[in-house]
Amino acid sequence: MKSIYRCVKCGKYVEEPYHCDCKAQLLLDGRRREMLSKLISGILRHYPWEVGLVLDDEGWVDIDELVSAIKNRWRNKKLYQWIDKEHIIALAILDPKGRFEVNNNKIRARYGHSIAVRIRYREEEDVKLLYHGTSTKNLRSIFKLGVKPMKRLWVHMTLDKEEACRNAQRHSGKPIVLTIDADCLRKKGLKVYKASNIIYLVKYVPVECINDVDKCEV
Repeated sequence: MKSIYRCVKCGKYVEEPYHCDCKAQLLLDGRRREMLSKLISGILRHYPWEVGLVLDDEGWVDIDELVSAIKNRWRNKKLYQWIDKEHIIALAILDPKGRFEVNNNKIRARYGHSIAVRIRYREEEDVKLLYHGTSTKNLRSIFKLGVKPMKRLWVHMTLDKEEACRNAQRHSGKPIVLTIDADCLRKKGLKVYKASNIIYLVKYVPVECINDVDKCEV
């Protein structure tokens, strides 16, 4: 991931080392940014109890509490003694997938949960084609049962085929991308929701709504 800087003139968080015609201050190098992003994603989506946190019904938690929990309760806390509130806010603001949402002094994951949360997503009624990354080893089950959320609350899709391929590469087996007919989902009474600028959600994808299967160029 790219490093994050803070502009010394306007205070904006940016991914370029120069802003407002001057050198910006390094806040998070790429290695630490990726490390922190993965940890916060895991805590807010899957295992808040591992650091002694309790999320509210909509997935929110106090940012100061999150910082303290990581520094004092996380099993690898010695690796994260450098973090503070600003690191988490900057990470959330600049996340390329819109994984996080900040409201006042609270933060939550926008999508990807395996724990029960109630987030009010905006229904998307115009998008036509969406893409879902998976692997060849899942195809037999998919063409028998459709695409299910499995351990998560929703099936995740994207507008970007290349992004779907990147997601597919996290699975074991050969990565592939399914092209999904969003109008078909709606006709079957399955609402499509927009979770971020590139991520869309649905409860289930029936086999009939899968238009195509493409191999990913690895």
